[in-house]
Amino acid sequence: MEETPTKRRFEAPKPVTAGDVREVVIENLSGQGDGIAKIDEFVVFVKGVKKGERCRIRIVDVKRTYAIGEKTGPAGKKETTEEMEDETEPFRDGPTG
Repeated sequence: MEETPTKRRFEAPKPVTAGDVREVVIENLSGQGDGIAKIDEFVVFVKGVKKGERCRIRIVDVKRTYAIGEKTGPAGKKETTEEMEDETEPFRDGPTG
C-alpha cells in the first residue's frame, strides 16, 4: 500500500514573515498577559496591548505554530518609508558628523 503524507498544520505555509507590518485586533490575553491576535487563523503574541485593542504590529519572529509581534502604533496610521526615515537621524561620517 502506498502511503500519502499528511501535512500537519504547522508544516503549512505561514501567513506572515519577520518584518511584516499588519493591523490586528487583540482578541484575548494569554496567561502571561501577552495579547493574542490572529492573522489568517495563525496566532500572533504581542506584548503591551489590551484585549480589544486595534493596533499596528511588526512581526519580529515566526515559529512553527505562532509568531511574535511588537506594537508599532495605533491602527489606521499608515507610515511611509519617508516618515520612518524622518524619525531617525541621518548617517554622518565620524563623531562630529
